[in-house]
Amino acid sequence: MSATPFPRNRAALAAAPAADAPPARPRTPLLRSAADLTPSLFDQVVCAIGLILLWDALLSVMMSAPSQRFILRAGGAPESSGDTIKQLIFAGLYATALLRIVMLHGVRAFRYLSIPMALMVVLAIASSQWSHDPSLTIRRSVALVGTTIFGLYVGLSYGEVALARLIHRAVFVLAVLSALLAVGLPSYGLMPAEQGSQWRGVFSHKNGLGDAMAFGLTAGLFVLRSRPVTDTMALVWRLGTFAIMAGCLAMSGSATALIVAMAGMTLVMLVTHRQDAGSLALELYGGTMVIMLAAIFALLNLESIVALLGRDITLTGRTLIWDFAFRMIEQQPVLGYGFSAFWSGLDAPGALFWRTSGRFDIHAHNGFIQTTLDVGLLGLGLFLVAYVIYLSRIARIVPVDRSGAARWHIVFAMMLLLGNVAESSLLIQNGLLWFLFTAFQTRLAKTVHAHALTPRPAAGRRPKLRNGIPVAESRS
Repeated sequence: MSATPFPRNRAALAAAPAADAPPARPRTPLLRSAADLTPSLFDQVVCAIGLILLWDALLSVMMSAPSQRFILRAGGAPESSGDTIKQLIFAGLYATALLRIVMLHGVRAFRYLSIPMALMVVLAIASSQWSHDPSLTIRRSVALVGTTIFGLYVGLSYGEVALARLIHRAVFVLAVLSALLAVGLPSYGLMPAEQGSQWRGVFSHKNGLGDAMAFGLTAGLFVLRSRPVTDTMALVWRLGTFAIMAGCLAMSGSATALIVAMAGMTLVMLVTHRQDAGSLALELYGGTMVIMLAAIFALLNLESIVALLGRDITLTGRTLIWDFAFRMIEQQPVLGYGFSAFWSGLDAPGALFWRTSGRFDIHAHNGFIQTTLDVGLLGLGLFLVAYVIYLSRIARIVPVDRSGAARWHIVFAMMLLLGNVAESSLLIQNGLLWFLFTAFQTRLAKTVHAHALTPRPAAGRRPKLRNGIPVAESRS
């Protein structure tokens, strides 16, 4: 039997660890090391290649002649002799991602996948039952499954800052290649003369180039603000990458991408300005009010603003497409017309717009409208649920995140919405934004899960007291 010494007063007792209690681990916020998490070299190469391919870059140049990149076939997509090769490349990419998930994280890693997003994929597959082209819907739904798996793989492999760094570096490579192609081989790197001759680089359209540069600039600025560069040469190099990407953005002539880039970079400056949660909430509230006032001003002066951007009041014909799309949604509001089938072919529902307007658009130029056309209000509702869950997790993790990395999710959430106002890039097979949304949802879900499992300081078992003094307990 042995006596265990105890403190002799209440103050010392409060400071002393409880008997038989394990050493208390503090409830640790998101660590900087987690935000900077990067996978093995093999996984880095796979992720970088996949990111470039999902931007629809390089393959569109390598597999098509200049004149083929804007020819519409009966299927409602650009004619390309490389479809089979492209499908095999993506199949290999997605199979590799699935294999690496199982090898590195196990099947339990799928618990981090957003349930509403998974249900959207299931709904896309099921929509083949009412699609006018069931085989097309099935094929593209399978590709959507692969895109979702690849997003899960990247979200498990990269931290927020590391993924933003990967985006910046990939876009810089695409910017350099696009500039070389536009200057050296204008028949490939420029839009057709009748469409303005703006730069499209290694992308199939100028808007693709502009969107990529907007994301690259925003991601690069976030990395620079989150992990400041102290070396002068490194800073000069970083600013040089910004200059090249900004030049490509300007030469693309994409007004939507310019707005997204300006909004994204402004929000990065806003959310990285202060590190305490109270100041962040105040600044976000103020920023929201400014955006609302700017939106009201824009509506009151719409004609002047669109003229300044070199557009007409129909936003280059987009309002005509939206009006047609709303009328078609009224006919099949709940389930839509089948995933990726609305504009597919001369007998597709969207072909009516081609015949009546003389325009040959192959999407609704709005991600939310296009999603409703594909999978109805049910699918759009699932997306909204997924987005609200994403925002709620952001609100939960940002106040306890000392690294500031979780604030990248705020920036991406805004860019996801802005990127789908004038373009259809939400629920798309082999689509960048769906991939990124899956990746960031996964990353945030994993962070929240890890934070919930981190134990609080253990209270332990307090010793017995007699007249306010701890009584030693015997142990055999």
